[in-house]
Amino acid sequence: MITCEVNYSHKNKSGEEVCGDTIRVRRDVDKTVVSLSDGLGSGVKASILSTLTATMATTMVFNEVPIEEVFSSILSTLPVCKERGISYATLSTFLVDHYRKKCFIVEYEFPVIFFFRGEKVIELEKVKKKVKGKELFISEVSVKEGDAIFAMTDGISQAGMGSSRYPFGLGVENIRTEIRNLLEKRVRHADIVNYLVNLAKRLDKGTRGDDALAAVLRVRKEKVVTIMVGPPENRNKDRYVVEKFLNSPGKKIICGGTTGQIVERVINGRIDLDLDSISEKSPPLGYLKGIDLITEGIITLTQVFRYLEGQDTEIGYGAKSLIGLLSEADIINFIVGRAINPAHQNPLFTHDISLKFRLISDIARIFEKMGKIVKIEYY
Repeated sequence: MITCEVNYSHKNKSGEEVCGDTIRVRRDVDKTVVSLSDGLGSGVKASILSTLTATMATTMVFNEVPIEEVFSSILSTLPVCKERGISYATLSTFLVDHYRKKCFIVEYEFPVIFFFRGEKVIELEKVKKKVKGKELFISEVSVKEGDAIFAMTDGISQAGMGSSRYPFGLGVENIRTEIRNLLEKRVRHADIVNYLVNLAKRLDKGTRGDDALAAVLRVRKEKVVTIMVGPPENRNKDRYVVEKFLNSPGKKIICGGTTGQIVERVINGRIDLDLDSISEKSPPLGYLKGIDLITEGIITLTQVFRYLEGQDTEIGYGAKSLIGLLSEADIINFIVGRAINPAHQNPLFTHDISLKFRLISDIARIFEKMGKIVKIEYY
């Protein structure tokens, strides 16, 4: 099944502590919803209004509220600038349906959206609709692996305004050309949005410029990682749990020596230890056909958590490898055994099973904040 990877970059207006442009992302197995909003002006007030707008749109669309109702609620909530007669925030919202392979786009006074298939721009067919007297533009397009949608606020399109090179700003056509040239050079999508924001910074040098936000939604095949941690509480379920683990899609990780022994026994295999991977901080890794990574258990999980929390950068090779695989995944499935490891009952070893559960829960929370879909099953 497809999924949607979202990358973005932003900059503050010179002299401001916060960015007045906001992006909000929500994902599950079925869909991805992304909203970008540009608050009128800059600074704290613009940030509050754009955050309110993007959050409302993303939450309501994610919960399948009809588009007319979503924007009616937003427009009723947003104040209107008395002097200019315009709303205090612009908005674009994208709903990517993973099953139907469709993308629905709603724009309200939003300046720049490009749909790229390869290096070619696909022109969107837009339907105009009025809600509370305001014009919305709605598009629906089929998507496939490799498609990319770029969206950005006017801090990008108007960058350099007043300069001899770009008296009217960088402009939409120049942005289109920049993106196409970078795609032809096989530049990563995430690097393209970083480049566009840095370009805006350079063009605005010597002026206050404006807030800027650039994002890309890239459609690709979803990446799944399943990690088995600890033996089941009921030994009679060993075979069932191992087979469930082995039949799971995507990459597979075994975390823990006892866990590895159970898998060995069920499949009548043998784990070979990589003695070269041993260090002061790293117990040895293991290798078994069909398994992508085999690590030690509680020490490795502790190192992973401490690294992700910024508490420790000196971690073992096993923890680094585990973080790498989990970071690449869209969906992370934990299969967690409830059995008590006899080693953890040794009074000289203070860890207990509750620590394992807490570590897994905390690691899951961190990856969920990164936009990953995390599931935990206990046996």
